[in-house]
Amino acid sequence: MARKPAPSKQALVFEGDLDIFSIHQQWELALPLLTTGNGSTEVDLSSVGDLDLSGLQLLGALDRDFRSKGIPFSVVGAKAEWVTRFAALGLGHLFSEGGA
Repeated sequence: MARKPAPSKQALVFEGDLDIFSIHQQWELALPLLTTGNGSTEVDLSSVGDLDLSGLQLLGALDRDFRSKGIPFSVVGAKAEWVTRFAALGLGHLFSEGGA
């Protein structure tokens, strides 16, 4: 009996700013993972300098799109100030370990 390969964790590391000026480039980095997704996807924000509402919107879209394909999605490396700021908007679940 053939065994299925174990699901893997895909890592997507965003660098620079995650803002209105860079989200198109960042989205293009994520697209290959959406089409070949297997296992789970983890977005690392530890190298991101600034995160504005456009960047948050990108994270929300990635969360929606990965989950619609049955791919678990999580965000790690978020600055505490982002978690606090966006939790007040009801979007803190994006930054919780392992997603919502």
